[in-house]
Amino acid sequence: MNSELRTESPGRGMLPSLTGLRWIAALLVFGLHFTALQLGTEVGAREPSGVDRGMNSVFGTGFIGVSFFFVLSGFVLTWSTPTDRRARLFWRHRFAKIFPVYVAGSVLAVLLTFISAEIWPSWRTVLAHTFLVQSWIPDQSYVFGLNPVMWSLSCEAFFYLCFPALLVAMVRATTRTLRVTAVVCVVLTFVGPTLADRVFALRTPEPPPVVPLEGYDSQFMLWFTEVFPLMRLTEFVIGMIVALLVRRGDWRGPGLRVAMAICAVGFLLNRELPPPLQRAAGMLIPIALLIAALADADRAGKWTPFRGPLMVFLGKISFCFYAVHMIFVLNTLGRIKPWLFDLGLISRPTQALSLWATVGFLVLYAAAAGLAAWALYRWVEVPMTRMLRGRRRPEPPPEEAADADAPAEPRAKTAVGPPADRPDS
Repeated sequence: MNSELRTESPGRGMLPSLTGLRWIAALLVFGLHFTALQLGTEVGAREPSGVDRGMNSVFGTGFIGVSFFFVLSGFVLTWSTPTDRRARLFWRHRFAKIFPVYVAGSVLAVLLTFISAEIWPSWRTVLAHTFLVQSWIPDQSYVFGLNPVMWSLSCEAFFYLCFPALLVAMVRATTRTLRVTAVVCVVLTFVGPTLADRVFALRTPEPPPVVPLEGYDSQFMLWFTEVFPLMRLTEFVIGMIVALLVRRGDWRGPGLRVAMAICAVGFLLNRELPPPLQRAAGMLIPIALLIAALADADRAGKWTPFRGPLMVFLGKISFCFYAVHMIFVLNTLGRIKPWLFDLGLISRPTQALSLWATVGFLVLYAAAAGLAAWALYRWVEVPMTRMLRGRRRPEPPPEEAADADAPAEPRAKTAVGPPADRPDS
């Protein structure tokens, strides 16, 4: 491509595979949190059992699902948003899409926590979550207060705030500039955590941790490398760049089978990286390759494992699933085995469960969270989105199709018109 500036219309065609992919991302995060129950290990044991080690080998790096969401959000918003859409309209549609579910999930988490433990959050924590700024505060009581997983929505809110300006700049950039920017983002994602560990040194005691540090030297470093919105912006920008390159026909990446193989190998290798690099860096390139390959396959009408009706449906409720799944885990943590003992199903309240029992609970938790997610999608997300966007048409908006927190199938709009799409998690 030559060096002239260019403006472009959104991508054309539905991308159902990206909707289905959101379910896989949400399931990875769910699996990670489910492993905290440690059902296959005797209570008080020094080491996890073989059952739990096996679960950890599959879901131990499930936080890469959040990286999927961030890259996918950048891709879908860029793919589906007209460049002449007013920023205020874009922000209104984003708010309508994510905030009702965000509030419902947070309120439900607070109520159930009070019922089970009689604990109310501080007003400062509530205020930080209300304005979606909890991820900017290096204190886990703020970041993981209310509904712990919603820190990613605080990052998304920052991405949405930046998106209109980023989109205008990127659609006018040359392909060469986009590729150089992508390389810079990848390098920053790999180098940032290491540099931060050498540059920052806390001189005051840290607040008590809420979640394990898991290989980090300090609570601050976990926050800075995993939660801090500026550190995660590179993933969103990578998604935007890939969308523009695919849309222009300038993408030079592998086909779907090769991209899936790269993702599988990357998943295995990522487990061997230091914790700060596992969160985003290790899977950033494989994720970008897979998203681009799926978009190409959908545009060509080719089969993919993520575009069937069931996968698309699960993708559509994935944002709601993400919003509620942790509530089930937190409110049953440490209680499953005593309940089973009281029912006479195990011989002692500390007993390790078998592989099949553990897998059974995994399926049960996923089904319960999925049912709650469907209800939230059906009676909160859909009607509230329509009402807040002021739409009269019953069908979901075109761009509502492949963002990060909730799914749909993106179609193109060539003019400013109805709503923008949806967010991620």
